[in-house]
Amino acid sequence: MTDDILSGFIEEVRELLLQLENDLITLEKEPDQKETVNSIFRVMHTLKGSAGMMGYKNIQDLTHEFESVYDQIREGNLEVGSELIDITLKAKDIMLSMLAGEDNEAQSLNLIRLITGKYTGRGNKIVKASAKSDDMEVSSHMYVIIFSPDKDIFERGLDPDKTLKELITSGESYILLHEKKKSWEKQREEKKCQTIWEIYLRSSQPVAEIEDKFLFYEADEFNVFEISSLQLEIDPVLSEKIARLYKNKIMPEQQLKECLDQLPQPVSAPLLPAEKKIESLAEVAPAETQQNEEATINVSSHKLDELMNLVSELVTVTATMSMHASRFNDPKLTNTLENIEKLTKKFRNNALDLRLVPVGSLLVRFKRQIRDLSKELGKKVNLLIEGQDIEIDKTILKSIESPLQHIIRNSIDHGLETEQERIAKGKSPEGLLKINAFYSGASVIIQVQDDGTGINLERVRECAVKKGYILADQKVAKQELIRLIMEPGFTTNENITMVSGRGVGMDVVRKELNSVGGSLEVFTEENLGTSITMKLPTTLTILDTLMVNVDQAQILIPIMDIEYCFKEIQSNLFQKDNRYIQYKNNPIPLVSLREQFKFPASEKEELMVIVINKFDRRYAIIADEIVGEHQAVIKPLGDLFVNQPFFSGGSIMVDGKLAFILDSNFLFNHITNI
Repeated sequence: MTDDILSGFIEEVRELLLQLENDLITLEKEPDQKETVNSIFRVMHTLKGSAGMMGYKNIQDLTHEFESVYDQIREGNLEVGSELIDITLKAKDIMLSMLAGEDNEAQSLNLIRLITGKYTGRGNKIVKASAKSDDMEVSSHMYVIIFSPDKDIFERGLDPDKTLKELITSGESYILLHEKKKSWEKQREEKKCQTIWEIYLRSSQPVAEIEDKFLFYEADEFNVFEISSLQLEIDPVLSEKIARLYKNKIMPEQQLKECLDQLPQPVSAPLLPAEKKIESLAEVAPAETQQNEEATINVSSHKLDELMNLVSELVTVTATMSMHASRFNDPKLTNTLENIEKLTKKFRNNALDLRLVPVGSLLVRFKRQIRDLSKELGKKVNLLIEGQDIEIDKTILKSIESPLQHIIRNSIDHGLETEQERIAKGKSPEGLLKINAFYSGASVIIQVQDDGTGINLERVRECAVKKGYILADQKVAKQELIRLIMEPGFTTNENITMVSGRGVGMDVVRKELNSVGGSLEVFTEENLGTSITMKLPTTLTILDTLMVNVDQAQILIPIMDIEYCFKEIQSNLFQKDNRYIQYKNNPIPLVSLREQFKFPASEKEELMVIVINKFDRRYAIIADEIVGEHQAVIKPLGDLFVNQPFFSGGSIMVDGKLAFILDSNFLFNHITNI
């Protein structure tokens, strides 16, 4: 087995397990959702087949048992309860650890014993009348199967004949053929399938084993319906499919019951039925496929990074070519380069789009955590997620997983009250936790809002005084108090629990967001709740910047950090010993980039002042001049600049020179700690 095949299998199983987790949480809230039960069953069925082919027998055995249980739920013979959801989630965790190479065979066997003892043995709560007593074992099942392979099935290496042979040997069968225009033999010869099979089968095999025979087919290419002999009404989905085949010439219920009552002895002769109850129907539609669904393919992050590096080089080379070509004043050369620039821009945008993933792929992962944490804390939480389709760079999304986890845990633990506390305040017993994502200019905003008790600012002030952050009689604005909760080691919890109390939450959030060029804002109102907002760049590869000159150096400042720019006479900036400047009637720190980077003093009379607003903290930067806006293709700095933490990266300019991207947050922390 090659590494590529194994890694592809593991990635596929992880996606299925994530889908399973989300389906289970949905089913717990809405236990009557049949489609959710069907989705869980299909996931278990797919996991069983894939694990069996790849040699993961423990996963295969585990999913087989759960597949049987959820098949019983589909049939209405078992009820969904929280205990079953808990057990299934435990099975999901075990399978995930097996993929990581952990030896969980003992846990797997214990879980199999538990599930079989509770849900497949005697004494189960039956919610639907059975044709036989509980002590009698069902000897056979009746099935109606609609088999409609895709027209290009042969190109996928599949042969419907072989599938039908497996069905025939499963019991007593009766097969009706619905051909379109050409005979099945002719379709086989031309490798184009336009036939639908209507199969009636009596077999001792359970429905899961019948569906196993269609393991390599898509879900829309087959339907297996189990029909009870006492069933008075036929499944409406089955009736609809039969009606489409016969165009209502025969009532579906009548047709179905006649075929079920007259099943012949097992077919041993030819694969195709000896008789066809109807003539070939020209009007029968070919097998339907989901043509409108986009095909997807998994690509490693390493390959995407390499692609972006090549695109960056192409952008730089194209810009350099354009600069040199402008000297020749050749119209043909100019037109050719303009076309190259257009293609390069499209290529760059497409490459950037490949790195973008929907934020919903991360947000849905927190459903399980919120469920478990709310149960642990004895709180009822109603989770709302909006803006799941908003796209952001995959690297950024991965970087904010831990910060978002901290925020959600804080919102449930610190923010939302218990059921009794909410009722006493006149609130609904169930707390609201809303995660919302949306675009704001070139940024992506992710907000986590709760309708809880809000941040106790008096308690924050007491803790801040105790830790020496502020004086007891010092007047501190509301936002300054809120900012203190992001200091290392700061916590208002007196007791350390499994959830919080160690003071390593919000400061970690701020640092990790800063590492990807993001920012954090917190707003709170007593008894109304708290809103925590993360502002993030859409991508780390292309950055909108303002280029400034400092002596002979070109410095790039992220535009998202800039609040205002203006000219000022040099003598007004440096006439005082303290380095502060008045801005909106408030003093803000002032830093000269020439002094910071050891350049000689400027002789220019007027200098440019750029006001930076980072994490709601303002300071001013002095530069020689502003060159203009520049869309920078970010390059990591090598070992040569390891001792230059003021820069977060670099970008190659059209003249081949290197421009440095200023880390405005590090610069602020540096000047305030001097």
